[in-house]
Amino acid sequence: MKQYPSLNKKLVCEIYKIPRSSLYYKRSKRITDTLLKTKIEINKIFHPYYGYRRHSYQFQMSTKKIHRIIQLYSLYGLTRTKRKFTKPWDRNLANMWVKNFKKELEVQFTHQVWNSDFTHIYYRGMELFLATVLDEYSKQIVGYSLWFHHGKELILAAMNHAIQKTKKAPIYLHSDQGSEYRSYEYFDALEKYNISASMSRKSSPWENGSQESFYGKLKFELWNLNRFWNIAEVIEAIHLYIYYYNNNRIHTSLKKTPEEFAKLHS
Repeated sequence: MKQYPSLNKKLVCEIYKIPRSSLYYKRSKRITDTLLKTKIEINKIFHPYYGYRRHSYQFQMSTKKIHRIIQLYSLYGLTRTKRKFTKPWDRNLANMWVKNFKKELEVQFTHQVWNSDFTHIYYRGMELFLATVLDEYSKQIVGYSLWFHHGKELILAAMNHAIQKTKKAPIYLHSDQGSEYRSYEYFDALEKYNISASMSRKSSPWENGSQESFYGKLKFELWNLNRFWNIAEVIEAIHLYIYYYNNNRIHTSLKKTPEEFAKLHS
């Protein structure tokens, strides 16, 4: 009909035995798809790393519908590649006597198990160390510390920050078998707060998977740190990311932000 506008529309409809109203029909799905596409594009401004699951949790819509729109308009979130990291300075240390209690537990409430670990952050030849304490149940970062060298002071500062912030201590504090977690000061601090130690086996980062996953997200979503003018901006970006992770970023296993989940189940 668009090619031959002079044709009699009524006559054409009578020949093909179709109602004339069908000539003016517009699929409503295209309109709703366009509206949903716009919502996803706006959400991607604030959450560029979201995939279809997080978008669906935020909009409280079917994952199939969101997935279809993302595929239709190529609105894919940014993804990261996994990298392997080893600690050669811990390689020759003997296995600790501490058991992995977390492996035997069914975590059912907040502050039952906390995970502790630290990571390296590189910026223009400088090296920062970030130690975090993550609640296994709510996936929330309950405490952290940031410094220019790693050691027992770094992880103890993160643990003390978590206890001061939450006004609570966990039943178990889980970590790897790094040299920082073998110190007398670390075990003295656990005894002071009546916390039981739990440790992963050597060379088994998956046994502290929540922390490893968090560090992977942090390093990828902070993107290229060389875009910052100085180390102060890098430190500020890390603080802001931890706030964003706790309060704004939807966790796929929780279908909520860690802060919302913690409040709901506290």
